[in-house]
Amino acid sequence: MTRRTPEEYEAMADEFEAEPIIVNGPVEQGPGAFVKLKDGRPVGRREPSGPTPSVSVRFPAKLRERLDERAAIEQAPAAEVIRRAVAEYLDRHPA
Repeated sequence: MTRRTPEEYEAMADEFEAEPIIVNGPVEQGPGAFVKLKDGRPVGRREPSGPTPSVSVRFPAKLRERLDERAAIEQAPAAEVIRRAVAEYLDRHPA
């Protein structure tokens, strides 16, 4: 793998802004090869009861430890603790 310089990344960003990529067909990977993305959730996971878009969040290690501890105490997945915390914050701080 070749590492790019910050200048090369800047040039790539400028090129994309000037001419954004528009996909009008299958995504190609090498000459004549096509990639089909899987539809839906991975096998083995239960189906959602409604729309469930995901959000990625990074936590400092200490905060993640606290989250995991709270999730263990509540016997709930960390994601559920996060959902509750965000809902409570938004209820207490309306826009």
